[in-house]
Parts: sequence; C-alpha cells; structure tokens
Amino acid sequence: MLRFTTSSLPSAATSYARNMATVVRMPSTAMLNLATRSLARRTITTKKPDLFSGSNRHAREASKDAKDAIEKTRNELLDKLGSSSAGKVVATTGPQTTSTSSQSATAEATAAINSALPHGKVFTVRPVTSWIDKLANQHGSPTGTLGHTASTSSAEPAKKYQKRELALKTMQDSYTEIILPFKTDKALLEEYINVGGSLRHGKIMEDLDALAGAISYKHTDDGKTDSSPLTIVTASVDRMDLLKPLDVCDLRLSGHVSYAGYSSMEIFMKMEEISEDKPGKHGDTILVARFSMVARDAITGKAAQVNPMLLQNDTEKKLFQMGEDHKAKKRAATDAALTKRPPTQEERFLIHDLYLEYSQYDDPQSKTKKPDDVEWMADTKMSAIHIMQPQDRNIHDKIFGGYLMRLAYELAFCNASVFISSRPTFLALDEISFRKPVPIGTFLALDSQIAYAEGNGHHSFQVMVKADVLDVKKGTRETTNTFWFTFTDPIKGAPRIMPRTYAESMMYLEGKRRRMVGAQLAGMNRRNLGLKK
Repeated sequence: MLRFTTSSLPSAATSYARNMATVVRMPSTAMLNLATRSLARRTITTKKPDLFSGSNRHAREASKDAKDAIEKTRNELLDKLGSSSAGKVVATTGPQTTSTSSQSATAEATAAINSALPHGKVFTVRPVTSWIDKLANQHGSPTGTLGHTASTSSAEPAKKYQKRELALKTMQDSYTEIILPFKTDKALLEEYINVGGSLRHGKIMEDLDALAGAISYKHTDDGKTDSSPLTIVTASVDRMDLLKPLDVCDLRLSGHVSYAGYSSMEIFMKMEEISEDKPGKHGDTILVARFSMVARDAITGKAAQVNPMLLQNDTEKKLFQMGEDHKAKKRAATDAALTKRPPTQEERFLIHDLYLEYSQYDDPQSKTKKPDDVEWMADTKMSAIHIMQPQDRNIHDKIFGGYLMRLAYELAFCNASVFISSRPTFLALDEISFRKPVPIGTFLALDSQIAYAEGNGHHSFQVMVKADVLDVKKGTRETTNTFWFTFTDPIKGAPRIMPRTYAESMMYLEGKRRRMVGAQLAGMNRRNLGLKK
C-alpha cells in the first residue's frame, strides 16, 4: 500500500525542496505596507537550483549606486503582481534571503526576485493589471491621466504568438510551497483569525485554489514569452479532508502536479504544521486536497495540451496511477448519478420507509408527533446573495474560484451552526465542479440546505450549497457550482433530517452517498499518512 508521510509527497520532491528550494520574503516597509499588504507577509517557496548561488552573489555585489535601479525593479514587480492579495498566489522562484529589516536587505530581496524571473513571468491567478487601468483602456480615462485610452490601445499592433512547445516535466518541477507565519506575524493572523480564536477555513480554501492555479501555470510553462497563452481554470475540487483541528500555528501549504492528461492536471496539495522546535522539518499534516485543472488555448478557446510528465521513481508512478484512477472513478460516479439513473433497490426501500414515517407526522388524525431530534429538511434552508466585484477577479477577468469556495463555506457554516445550535467543526469538502465562470458585475445567489443527517447519536452531517449566477441584463439564472460540505457536532449528536418530497428524498440520497464515500476516503488518507482515526 502506498504510504504518504509528511516527508514523502513525493520523497524526491520533498528532499529537493528541503535541500535546494529557495525562499523569497518580500520586504515589509512602511512605504510598501499599504500596497503589498498580504504579499509582504507571505513566504513563497519553489525550487530553482541553477539560480541559487548566482542570485545571492548578485545581491551581495549590489552597490549603493544601483539602489535606484533596484527600487524601480521592485516597483515594476509589484505592479506586475497587481492587487494586495497577489502575494497569496504568486509562485516565484529564486534564492533564499531572510533579512528584510534594512535597505540592503531590500536590495538583496529585490535582486533575488529579479533573477528569479529570467523571462519576466509570474505564475499567479491574480490580476496583473489594475481594474481602473482596464476601464481606462476600454472607455478612455475619466481624468486623462490613467492608462491608455481606447483609441491608443486600438492602434497597437496585435501580438504574434508562437506555437507552444511541449516539454517533459517532473513532479519536482511544479512543486511550490507557501509559508504562512501566523505565530510571528500578527498582521497576517489578523486576516485569518475568526471569532473563536482559530483560523478561517474559507480563507485557507481560497489560498489552496490560488496555489493550485499557480502550480498549474508553472507546470505548463515552456520558458518563452511569445508562446501562445493558456487559460487554466479549476475544473473541480475532487476532495478536501481536514485530518486534525486547525489551530493557530505557522503553516506550510505545498503541492505539485501528480497527474497530467491531454489538457487536464490533478494537483495534490497538503497543509502542514511548522514545528517551533524544528522549523526546517515537515510537521503534522493537517489537510490534504486534490484539485483538477483544465488548460485551454486563450485565443481559440479549445482544449490545449499540457506538458507530459516524466515519472522518476515508483512513488511518482503510483501517484500518477492514482490520478488516472480518480479520473475513472469520477466518470463512473457521473454515470451513476441520480440525475441519470434511478435509485438502487436498497435506496428505494429507504425512501419508502422515510415516507411511511413522515406520513405519520403529517397526518392530523395520527397521534404520533414528530420527535424533537427530527428536523424537516425544508426548514433548514438558508440563502445569501453577493455582488461580484472586480477586486475578486482572476487574471481572466472572471471571479476567482477560491473566493466562491469561501463564500459557499461561510454560508454552509452559518447553516450548520443554526442546525446544531452550536459551533460546528468542518471535516471535508466533497467533489465540486465549476460548470460555468462567474462574470464580474453579476449577482451570485447562494442557497444552502442540510441534505443528510443520520441522527441517532451520529455527529456528522452534510450541507449542500448551490451557487446560481444572476445576470439582470440578460434576465438569466444559471447554476455554476454545487458544493457539498461535511460538518460534525463535536459535543452532542446532530439532529436527524427528514425529507417530505421526492426531490428532497433525492437530495437526501445524494448526501448519504457522499457521506459514505467521503468516510472511506478520509479513512484512507489517515491510514496513508499514518494518522489515528
């Protein structure tokens, strides 16, 4: 059996990252504090050994005469990264620098970053231009000072792109990690802490989606600036399991491409504690996640082939095979979905038993009253609506998928809290598919409902959140995502959910199916990581 430990994911990648990976810590000065906010407080780590010694030497040899040039380079990089949230998702490469408290340290860090971008590329899913400049390019600057006008931009010749060349990539090539130093950075902790004193799961989900996008762009990069551009989107979140409570501590988010098909990639990621006693070591794994990403040609919109993978050892071959197995299981699950096939015989019996039970509660002639620990499914609904603002866009000018996950999680958390009358504990995010992109300026309608709760002393339950895009100009409403969350009541057993219609019964069966499969996957993850149940 393949055994995942905190030091083998895969072992070669971990060893590589530990011995040769480089750390870039952006300077945190008063001048940059407002503009870079999150960026200045995150440490983003990837590997690039051929740049290690040369970049540090360049940083050491930087003289005072080069200070203005270095400052200009830093500002250009920050402009390229865009909004203050870009630091969460950028995957830069470069040598290590740890001092950020002086002008020389700033020069060292800037030189390191500059050398880490040999062809001027920044792997990020955050916007690289400001929204006001985009409006100025489209409609002309309202003040005459921002950006180029529409007439100016239309006069620029169209850029010619070359055919993208494929290259064999290893799992180590896409390995990226982000360090979140919550113990030492109170300003960063302020962005993530919740009312209970622990970390916000929705913010972590947002970071994971951003990291998956950065890893995907890193894997598909061919090192050339004139190659045909790719659009990479999150196709689905296959699974996300929280293996232990998420407390306030320094965290490492890391991941790499574990499977590559023709145009699809599976990204395996995990979140680990960083031990205070052993800061360089990988601590306990807190969360594991798998994302499926899809690449399309940005010009034609057709599926684009991604770089194939070179598997270097048996561990990588097993990881790759697991990706193929996950893809086959998803196809089988889609074929067996309740929207395509009727319930199984066992599920039909269950529906009939539920019908007989709730008929007694509904019958005014019956003396049987609904027990206090039974809740009607129809009474567990909760809704919210949000305006999709440009600050939450990605580089393709659509709403960032991680932001959608955070909104859905927070609504599900509220619904779960009301359902159990206390603070629930998040366990897992089941497979979700991103069917349609969410345009800027539309309304996102979120509808949540408790879909499955077995009751009778069981603590866990399923919460479904459906996301619809409302376009008031077109008068349309389209479903873009359906999210399934697993929560648990850590103190007492959760109430039992009772459906009363056929549609509710189908949702009940869907929640039951996902709960059973999810429990098996969570147990497998714990065994592979050597954790107790």
